[in-house]
Formats: sequence, structure tokens, C-alpha cells
Amino acid sequence: MGRPMEFDPQETLQEIMNVFWMNGYEGTSLQDIEAATNLKKPSLYRTFGDKRAMYLAALAAYEETEVQSAETLLNKTGSARIRIQRLLYTVIDGASASQNRRGCFLCNASVDQAPHDPSTRKFVRAAMDRLTKAFANALAASPPYAANTRKREKMAAKVLAGYFGLRVLIKAGVAEETLKNVVSQLVSEIET
Repeated sequence: MGRPMEFDPQETLQEIMNVFWMNGYEGTSLQDIEAATNLKKPSLYRTFGDKRAMYLAALAAYEETEVQSAETLLNKTGSARIRIQRLLYTVIDGASASQNRRGCFLCNASVDQAPHDPSTRKFVRAAMDRLTKAFANALAASPPYAANTRKREKMAAKVLAGYFGLRVLIKAGVAEETLKNVVSQLVSEIET
């Protein structure tokens, strides 16, 4: 019988995610992960698999936290414009309050690994589809989109692009006032 686990896998996964989020896949060594988690390679491999498996598990943890949070905000009451504006301002406010300019781990993965790794590409695409669906559901709260599937899908794709663009601008250190102006412009195009 093996020794019981002496660490919390969920907390460890958060630490792994933070390392990949800050350094990217190629910029993260196994030694970096060992240092961040205070675990040795055998424990990491036994629990999470190899480096690629750790990366994909970290992406899944990010999606579950961030996308689920976005879905929750988008499902609150209000018009489509209010729902989407609430989410986008929450992203800005969260970055400003915490001084966290890491941007979006999913955005990073889409340019860092998705072009080179089919498993990452598949994961990123599925997460983006999930977000697009959440935006489309929020848009359905307003009559112009509720009755017109094509119009709803087109605007959901535009909002998705705006959402990821906003996350990149945050990472680039763009001023909060400019970020809020970007959001105002984007949501002004959503019909009520």
C-alpha cells in the first residue's frame, strides 16, 4: 500500500497553473514546477502526468474557474448590454484591484501552444465555444437577438473577440480609462 498523499492536488494544480500562466509552456521547466509546488517530479508525475498533462490540467482548472464565473455573471438579470458590460467591467475591476496584469491564461495558450499542439488547440477551441455560447445566451435576453439566431451568433462572435482583446490590453498595461472606453464602444453596438 502506498503512502497517503500529503498535499492538496487542487491547490497544487493552482500553483502549476500560475507557473504556466506567467512563463508559458516552453518557458516553464519541471524545476520551476517543483519549486512552485514544493513537490518532486515523481509526486507530480504520479498525480498529474507529464508536463503536457500538467499544462492541460492547468488550462482545464482555469476554464472551470474563469469561464464558469463569466457564465454566472452573464446569467444575471438585465438586458444583453447590461449583462455583457457587467462581465467586461468585472474583468477590468479585478485586474485593477489586484494589480494583476497577467491577462488571460486561455489567450496565452491560444498563441503559445494551440498553433503547435493539437490537444491544446482542441481545448482552446472548446473553451472559446463555451464562452461564445455564454455570450449568445446573454444576447438572447434582448429582443433583437432573441428572435434572430444568425444575428445573435454574429454578435456573440464579436463580443468574444472584444473580450479576448480586452484581456490582451489588460496584460499590455493599457490604462483603466482606455479599457473602459473600449468596453463602452463595444457594448454600444449591442442592440437593446
